[in-house]
Amino acid sequence: MAAAWTAAAAVTGLWLLLLLALAAATRNPDVEAGPATANLAPHSPAVVDLITGGWRLCDEAASATLLDLAARGVVGVEEIGPELSLVRLRGEPGGLRPYERLVYDHVRALAVDGVVATGALAEGSRDLGRWWKSFRRKVIAEAREHGLSRARWSRAHAALLTVAAALPAAANGIAANISDKDHEAGIGAAVVSFAGLLALMGRLNGERGTAEGARAAAHWLGVRAHLGTTGRFAEQPAAAVTIWGRHLAYAAALGLAPRAVTSLPVSTPADDSRAWSDYGGMWHIVHVRYPSRLLWGRSPGSVVVRGLAAGWFAGFFAWMLLVAASAFDVWPRGLVVPAALLAGLAVAGPPILFALSDLTGPVTVEGQIVRLRRFRDGGKGGDNARWTYWCAIDEGRAPEVRAREVRAMCLGGDMWEPLREGDRVRAAAGRRTGWIRRIEVIEGSRLRNAASYDDTGEHLVDAPENLGEVPVLPDPAPLRSTDQTRPYRHRRNE
Repeated sequence: MAAAWTAAAAVTGLWLLLLLALAAATRNPDVEAGPATANLAPHSPAVVDLITGGWRLCDEAASATLLDLAARGVVGVEEIGPELSLVRLRGEPGGLRPYERLVYDHVRALAVDGVVATGALAEGSRDLGRWWKSFRRKVIAEAREHGLSRARWSRAHAALLTVAAALPAAANGIAANISDKDHEAGIGAAVVSFAGLLALMGRLNGERGTAEGARAAAHWLGVRAHLGTTGRFAEQPAAAVTIWGRHLAYAAALGLAPRAVTSLPVSTPADDSRAWSDYGGMWHIVHVRYPSRLLWGRSPGSVVVRGLAAGWFAGFFAWMLLVAASAFDVWPRGLVVPAALLAGLAVAGPPILFALSDLTGPVTVEGQIVRLRRFRDGGKGGDNARWTYWCAIDEGRAPEVRAREVRAMCLGGDMWEPLREGDRVRAAAGRRTGWIRRIEVIEGSRLRNAASYDDTGEHLVDAPENLGEVPVLPDPAPLRSTDQTRPYRHRRNE
């Protein structure tokens, strides 16, 4: 038994040595910053972000791309006030790189009359993970085209490591089978071992630089040193691109312009509690609040039941306390029951009255949906999961008011599913219980058709983020699609 586990450990150790040897052989080249220079080489800000970030694309790449489009006159960035800046489209551009087209199309989908607030760039119905994966691989495709980057592990590496991983997995399975008196643990141990080794391989996988890429990165680190001593880019807003031009875009890609990057949240998921709306004719901030669901966000029938239950418990505990008080002659015995009933009515009365009021006289809420969210409300997951469906409706404000607060209301899942953020709706809802009884779409969101976009296919480039995406065998034929849906993802650190 001990010999079997010793042999399994030895085989696993040999596989780990192979993995470390391949990891060392495929590590990124060392990059030393070149001399400070103001010369901008012909690489895009997104590619610069990739090669100067250890061949890992960072969040600011998308914002830097938008700044570059502004510097080239494709869009304009205008600062209207301390809390409002706008991105303005300037005609249909030509000759955009594929990843620049992704950014431009996102801005165009959000724009109203060719204008969108910079803060609203996080809005939209796109699936951000799918969008980001396509953006990332398009940037990598260009970097490889210029000889600046390549895949860390080739198909040969992936095949070698995968096949070799079967040996320690089998050895661990045999050892576990020998150790188990019922001889039933072998298959499970082998599968778990194999999956663990593949997961470890995935942690070490990614894009790596070439010698040419290292030289280019050294040049751009020299540019970074120059920009870091001029311009005070950390303080510059996005609208300063009209003054600094492409230098601000490259400063953003090199991590020197955090204020401009933060104000252009192209690759940032929308905040649950802070939305942007153009309802009423002017872009403004809507602060969305999700109240506690003690009574809010429940159907009137549920509120009545909860009110009665709360009243019963309140009356019961009041009766117990008053009985004890009357035993010590602190409270008159004849008033015990009336006082307990009064306590129960005081607790049960308001929610019941609220529910009856909403049942008999629901109000009409008309406006634009700014947030649709679904939060888990209990259950163990799967078919037993319970969800709360929230809908926040901006009813509009006077043009001079640029921010307001909206309490999100709840509704049934069957009504929630077909809705989209940006839909203009009319709903019958209870103001006191926050429950939507009926809702109809007056005008569909312009973002309904933004869930699909023209994809040029670079997302199929062999640029894996984990080993599971490394094809061991070549694909029979390249696949292309012009109608792709997009998952949603938050922070990237490939």
